[in-house]
Amino acid sequence: MKYHLLIAAWVTTFVVSPGIINLAQAQTANIKTIVSIGGPPVILKQNSQLNLAGVFGVGGNTSAIVTQNGTYNYTGVLQFGGTTSASVNQLGANNVTFVGQSGQSTSSVVAQVGSVNSGVISQFGATNTSNVTQAGP
Repeated sequence: MKYHLLIAAWVTTFVVSPGIINLAQAQTANIKTIVSIGGPPVILKQNSQLNLAGVFGVGGNTSAIVTQNGTYNYTGVLQFGGTTSASVNQLGANNVTFVGQSGQSTSSVVAQVGSVNSGVISQFGATNTSNVTQAGP
């Protein structure tokens, strides 16, 4: 159920984002969904014109690093575990990130450089740390 909610959030963001009309002309697209259950850290690099990334992590310690370089960059990270950490770096005209974390200790870093930047971090834990950096071109 939570996985479907994450997809619905991406679709909603995708539809209401500025400049979405030009997506029909996109040359390349890179769409990845990664589910990690008690597995190793997730490291994802995307360099297409349109980049969509979804990371769902469950386990004792979950970690995700997403790097996107394209015109349209969209990332959703949802993590549940004892220690959760996420890092999202986006360089492009339109950048959207959502990070949701629940655990004993949560930490996240979001860095966005572009014309339109949107970042949301929701953390539920005993110790929560977050940093969002946004800059225009």
